[in-house]
Order: sequence, then C-alpha cells, then structure tokens
Amino acid sequence: MKIAIKAEKRDKVGKQSKKLAAQDQLPAVVYNSKGDSTSIKLDKGEADREIPNVTTTSIVEIKLGEKTLKTILKEVQREPVTDEIIHLSFFEVDPKKKMVFEIPFRPQGVAPAVKNNIGILVQIVDTIEVKCTVDQLIPEVVADVTHLEKPGDTIRVNELDIPEEIELLREEDHRLTVFTITHLQKVIEVEEEEPEEGEEEEGEEGEEGKEGPQSEEGTEGESGQEAEEADSEKGQDQ
Repeated sequence: MKIAIKAEKRDKVGKQSKKLAAQDQLPAVVYNSKGDSTSIKLDKGEADREIPNVTTTSIVEIKLGEKTLKTILKEVQREPVTDEIIHLSFFEVDPKKKMVFEIPFRPQGVAPAVKNNIGILVQIVDTIEVKCTVDQLIPEVVADVTHLEKPGDTIRVNELDIPEEIELLREEDHRLTVFTITHLQKVIEVEEEEPEEGEEEEGEEGEEGKEGPQSEEGTEGESGQEAEEADSEKGQDQ
C-alpha cells in the first residue's frame, strides 16, 4: 500500500510546534541508513487524514520539491491529553536493499467449525517479520480458514502462500501456528432454588413449636409461685 504526502523543508529546528500548528503544519523528520536526517513540515490536515491509514507494510512517498522519498513510518508522537499528532518520524528506504518488515496475517472465509457452532477461530500471531526489498513487499498474508472443521485444526506459516523472494527473519517461524480452532466455553448459570409453599409453612410451624415450650415453662413457673404463696399463707394461719 502506497501513500503520498507533500512536504516542505524545515530550515529552523527547535521548538516550533506551536508556531507550525498555528499555520496548520506538522513537524517531521526523515532519516536514512547513512545517518543523514532531513527536517520537514507537512500539511496537518493531509497528515491527519493519511497517517491513520498507514500500516507496517505501507510505503509513504514524501514529495519534497522535485524529489520523491520512499519511506516507512517509524514513529508517531501524540499530545498526551488530546491524542493529537504532534510529530512524525520516517525512514527512507533504499529500493535495492533488503529491509526488515512486519507483514500482517488476515483470515479469509468462514471456518466450518465456527459456522456450525463447534468452536472458535483464534488468531495466535498477528504479524511476522520478513526481509525483502520494497518492491517485493506484500501488504498482507491471507490465510484461507474454510477448511478448519473442528477444535484442534490449525494453520501454520509454512502452509501459507508467501512469495519465495520474501525471507522469514527466523527459521523457526516456519512452524508458527497462525490460526487455530478452540473449544467453545460452556457458561453454566446457577439459579437459586426458591423454597416451596409447604416448606415455608413447616418452617413457620417449627418456629411456633419453639415458642410453645417457652410458654409452658412460663406457666409452670407461675403455678410454682402460687403454690409457694399458698404454703406461706397456711404457715401464717397455723
């Protein structure tokens, strides 16, 4: 994916952010493999429109006067509070030299396991590091998931269609699992059982039964007291 942005040279380097912002311009810098750097300024409106579309495989063509620099976006600085872009850093690529890029993976189609509600498609790896020239670079690696029928089915890097001229940065990456089907997780809902009417009545009767003995004990206490008072009266009469 190629994106073109117009730029102008920035002669003065320093704290110009506020001044450039007032002019609807954005400060930026372009580095190269020789260690050289060029300070530039971009139209802020154009940058705000185009930068969100830049991916790890996007080539940003910066038109600087009569020259066109092929670059990749290396860094985006944002204002912490507003998240507004305040500075950009680009790296100029040499079309003839191989460079390291990150290519994203993208699933294509619908896995039968997902369609039949048997499992879930999980992407294990989002990108892979490769080495190639700018002209050999592809925007993404597409993985056909329409043959993933059951949990445990996987797609590895060595099963994908990656052009021969694009080298993987690490040999072990050939065996990386990119997509897999996992089991569905069952959600068990535990419902609280409400007591039946009969159980509630038995509980109430039990409580009344508990109160019964207390009432009887109270009555026996009163009878004993009356007996003692009667004996006392008899003693006084004698």
